[in-house]
Amino acid sequence: MNQLARTLLLLPALALLALPAAARGPRDIAYGPDRRHKLDLYLPDGAGSDAKPRKTLIFIHGGGWRRGNKNRYGFVGRAFADAGYVVVLINYRLYPRARFPGFVEDAARAVAWVRENVRRHGGDPEHIYLMGHSAGAHIAALLALDPSYLKAAGVPRKTIGGMIGLAGPYVFEPERLPRLAEIFAAHPKPNARPVVFAENGAAKNGPPLLLLSAGLDTVVGARNGPGLAEAYRRAGGTATARSYPGIGHGQIVIAISKFFHGLAPVLDDTVRFIGKP
Repeated sequence: MNQLARTLLLLPALALLALPAAARGPRDIAYGPDRRHKLDLYLPDGAGSDAKPRKTLIFIHGGGWRRGNKNRYGFVGRAFADAGYVVVLINYRLYPRARFPGFVEDAARAVAWVRENVRRHGGDPEHIYLMGHSAGAHIAALLALDPSYLKAAGVPRKTIGGMIGLAGPYVFEPERLPRLAEIFAAHPKPNARPVVFAENGAAKNGPPLLLLSAGLDTVVGARNGPGLAEAYRRAGGTATARSYPGIGHGQIVIAISKFFHGLAPVLDDTVRFIGKP
């Protein structure tokens, strides 16, 4: 069965995943002044009543830096809340209203809000994990590897317990891709490439990385995850790269849902990486 046929079979269920999620926490909390500076919380049962706060997972959606919305990823929030974590889904400004590095700065601002406020919702502000899909994985990787963003937002780097990337572009060169050149035109190109920071010593005191790829991905090249992992390990960091055969670029994030858990063990591998809530 080819990739198009697989996707068509999933369409009815994908429509269900896009429906508004049942209430598991407050929605559309402002973390900044822009209308896109909003986040949702998904809370596990008992959050806030435990003596020990839960580890916190921030998920950053994809969409080529041009589109996407946290509201479509309630299944991610529910799945990881069911696993015992406090989960935060964020929106950020998109092109053309924002160009690089504006959307990374937005995400850093969201991390700062989480660190300052998540304890009241039962989350641990000192054990925050970053997770992203596609463009969101690129943003998460830059937060983890380029210390300048979190420093500017007032967040100590040691707060980040790890970064999980799903099908992210880490070694790409945006200036060589016409559809991306304008998005990244306003800033020196190397600063947009997470692999550059790994190669330049970002592994020192950096968080561990879990880089997951889709074997049938035709959007983000297969070299991205292994390429970043190799560079990070060579510089002394801890990184694991894994590719799931038989799934495509969108299916790797869909696999987090309980309805499509059989596509790939994304949820299980992530929970194993983060550890007990």
